[in-house]
Amino acid sequence: MTNDIDKKALNKMTKARVYLLKNNAFFGKLAMDLDFVESKQFDTMAVDGQRIFYNPDFTNKITFLETVGVIAHEVLHVVFKHHLRRNDRDPFYWNVAGDYVINDVLLDEGFVLPLEPLHDPLYHKTTTEKVYADVYKGNDSDSDSDSDSGDSDSGWSKEKLSKRMFGEVIDAISEEDGEALSKKEIEKLEQEINDKVIDAEQISKSMGKGGDAFKSMMDMVKQQSVSWEEVLSNLVLDKTITNDYNFNNPNRRFIYKNMYLPSVEKKPSPKGAIALDISGSIDKETMAMMQDAVNNIVPVANFEELTVLYCDDAIRQVDTFTAGEEIELDYIRGGGTDYEPVMKYIDKELENDIAFLIYLTDGWCWDIPTEPEYPVIWATTDTSHYFKYGEIVDVE
Repeated sequence: MTNDIDKKALNKMTKARVYLLKNNAFFGKLAMDLDFVESKQFDTMAVDGQRIFYNPDFTNKITFLETVGVIAHEVLHVVFKHHLRRNDRDPFYWNVAGDYVINDVLLDEGFVLPLEPLHDPLYHKTTTEKVYADVYKGNDSDSDSDSDSGDSDSGWSKEKLSKRMFGEVIDAISEEDGEALSKKEIEKLEQEINDKVIDAEQISKSMGKGGDAFKSMMDMVKQQSVSWEEVLSNLVLDKTITNDYNFNNPNRRFIYKNMYLPSVEKKPSPKGAIALDISGSIDKETMAMMQDAVNNIVPVANFEELTVLYCDDAIRQVDTFTAGEEIELDYIRGGGTDYEPVMKYIDKELENDIAFLIYLTDGWCWDIPTEPEYPVIWATTDTSHYFKYGEIVDVE
């Protein structure tokens, strides 16, 4: 069977992956976790979260840089968990929506894509779910009444959309029985992807690829998470996991593929701080959402020590927890909103020695303090209009 494999196509795919490793470590590292499988079942390429299936005729027809681009395209299908998030949505239009989102990221990154890729400025930095709601037609009509004029693809038929697509996403299934994944299996795979994305991001940064353009792309990657819980977890992981990357001790997982990636030594996470907005606009329902957020932060951060500050226009209560302690918030309702007392407390009492500050708030405070030297994550239950710096997570 091995003799029947198109060696020219496989060689092109392999060289394209090496090119990604050398020129874009984020995509290259993630591509290393996907096996290449030749298949004429698909017209172009496809991905199921574990493998990239490629049609050798298609691979031989496109240019080398286009091959690099399509592999990166399939990698983002996995990163955005399109193989896990479809639920009962129409498979074709879910794929279309995913392509619009992915191609926008790749073109911004300077990748070369084949055909006339699905791309519309209307969907710049938009979630796949929102694009799907816009493009889904709910029928299989391929009538000639499609509107092909203008800058938007709205109204195009499946046939015409298909001609601009070059990669399918396949729902992940259980390896044991080939059936649909259980909720627990999906959650496990989602966490595995989160871990791989964080590792790939850190490796890319360690190789000097952490500029503004890369940050913009990573913000988009995090925006594509299924829920605010995952977005928050990813950001906390990013702020708290400190890694040393050592090329003198290569990562053994990839040596058999003649790929030499740095090994990773994880260090303990330092201290963190969570501030709770307890102003008069915070009701019990909002506090319950804050409790959910804390429950998601604690197991992910793996902190040595966590300080929880209750603040309206002044610090009203401070609780300190060590690793492993269960955290249950008190419901305290105060008056006005001011973020500065929290910053001053951290400066004076904690000597700014924290890995991050997560401020859980409804966002209704126009006077934002000067940006501190530590990272800030605003987890807002209402508005983010006034934030001038930091990462923002919309808690729903």
